[in-house]
Amino acid sequence: MRLLPASPALRPWVAGYWHSAPAATTGATSQEWVLPDGHAHLALRLDGTPLRRWVDGEADARTIGDAVLAGPHSRAYRKEVVPGTASIGVVFRPGALRALFGIAASELVDCHVALEDVWGREVAVLRDRLQAGSPALRLSLLEARLLARLRPCHGLHPQVAARLGQVEDGARIADIARSAGYSARRFTDLFHEGVGMTPRRYANVRRFARVLPSAATAAAWEGCRPGWRVQRPGSSCPRVPRPCRHDAGRIPSRGAARAPPRTGAIAGGRLNFGFVQYRRGNRGDAAPTSIPESGHGRA
Repeated sequence: MRLLPASPALRPWVAGYWHSAPAATTGATSQEWVLPDGHAHLALRLDGTPLRRWVDGEADARTIGDAVLAGPHSRAYRKEVVPGTASIGVVFRPGALRALFGIAASELVDCHVALEDVWGREVAVLRDRLQAGSPALRLSLLEARLLARLRPCHGLHPQVAARLGQVEDGARIADIARSAGYSARRFTDLFHEGVGMTPRRYANVRRFARVLPSAATAAAWEGCRPGWRVQRPGSSCPRVPRPCRHDAGRIPSRGAARAPPRTGAIAGGRLNFGFVQYRRGNRGDAAPTSIPESGHGRA
């Protein structure tokens, strides 16, 4: 899914917007694994269809609502996909939850909450206006609402904001903390408060997200054992970080996967996924499968 850029005033907090139009035809609902990327998200389903997601292996899905604020996720979760749903959403940068919602990121890690619980009656008014507008007008209205909610505060501690890139690149946390003038423990506390997870956990999740497609565009994925490599078309076959089994919540079958009939669908009782895996040192001659796009937003 292609993200649309934010205005300069919101660019420090918003990575981009997305919009999905209703499909011409509808079909049966399916389930989809959403991979973690370490970012918070906002999504509004304009036809009133609520988000239903499964938590920690629960048999029954939880119904969140049709307007949802998702905190930064450090592990995958499973959601219900409803074909034909028109929706609009935002991908936030670290620190945006405090700047735009007055919420510490650590309070929403791996959680979804109904947007009404945060914005109250404003959500119903915004939903009515979005339903009546064109896609361009919807994005403009949503951005105007975010600008109106922007608080004059630091979403992230300045030393954390200045060193996010170093953390993502995998630099040693002790060295980063020393350059910021803090102990490793103090820097970790400041980072966790603003980003929602420890520096090491965030680095693993962001590396994981770079190796694999984001949840909005990925074929459903079942995880990866340490020591496996994941090849994307045209890539040099980077290795997935060791904690990826926890990130994805699933373990793959051996060998190359079949391209799924529909991204994210459960076929025959198991999830298919659309990339090729090789054991270390034995890539073989198989050509990588293409990775289809889902067309659905994260939340």
